[in-house]
Amino acid sequence: MKSILFFILILNYSFAFGQQKEIVLVATMHQVPKILKNSYRPLYKKSLAYQPDAIFVETAMPDDSLSWQYLKNGYSKNLQEFYKYSLQIKESFKFNKDSLDYLLSKDFKELTKDDFKKIRLSFAYQRDYPNFYYFEYIQNYFPNGHKKSKRHENYELSRKLALKLGHKKIYAADDQQTNGEFHKHWTACDKAMEGTSFSRKEKKLARKLFLREILPSVVGRYGIVNNKLKHLQLLDSLSGLKYTNPQNLDCAKAVDYFNQRNRRFAYNLGTQINENDFKKSILFVGASHIVGLKKELNIQFPDIKVILFDEL
Repeated sequence: MKSILFFILILNYSFAFGQQKEIVLVATMHQVPKILKNSYRPLYKKSLAYQPDAIFVETAMPDDSLSWQYLKNGYSKNLQEFYKYSLQIKESFKFNKDSLDYLLSKDFKELTKDDFKKIRLSFAYQRDYPNFYYFEYIQNYFPNGHKKSKRHENYELSRKLALKLGHKKIYAADDQQTNGEFHKHWTACDKAMEGTSFSRKEKKLARKLFLREILPSVVGRYGIVNNKLKHLQLLDSLSGLKYTNPQNLDCAKAVDYFNQRNRRFAYNLGTQINENDFKKSILFVGASHIVGLKKELNIQFPDIKVILFDEL
């Protein structure tokens, strides 16, 4: 009997100290049309069953000053407004880390209206975009999350999942330091390809994607097909400009900037996973980044197991 108990203890010890860190990559579409408003549901159900320790999102990290230098005048009006608001809060609010840590240690149901205000001001001060809005979400939808679709897959998935699992934080990991340069060269590359065989390749790729999406969109399975490897590879080729003329300087630079972003994005993910010792992580990210992120994570962090959502 003693030998059996000893064997069980050894197994438990080995599992606890030998569990490989892993991350699941979930492809999303960001803002979706009405016909796809419930496409997040099967993704949410499967993600909940996975029970991740940490939830990562496609947002610039609070201390990434180079990304915010672009984003303060970048593509997103919402991010522009948040940046300006953060600057205002830095001038008017006295941030106290110990106070924030204390408030985050409380159960959600114990937080008062004033507590929520202090938490959100603290995250605004830190320029922590996902958690500033996560705690607004908790305040509005505790305890079960929203019911009516918001037609934004990252919103539907990350915040609702974090609340359901009782997570106190959502983690940003994106890098947009060179996004301005990427779009500049992408635009020039697109113009240079007009009327060429490369333009026809682009249309062929877009048509393949469209044909793969028609039926799943009708039956509410778009989120599933969007996570199939073949679909991800087509998106990587299209959004990553892999079909373009490599001899064209603008096209080559656009491809390089796309790859650079994935490289730094992967570094941010792996570094945070290791620093926080997360065993099971999940990332909700635009589908076109999945292939590149998997490749970079495997190169930079070979000890972290990378799992595609379709492999769960």
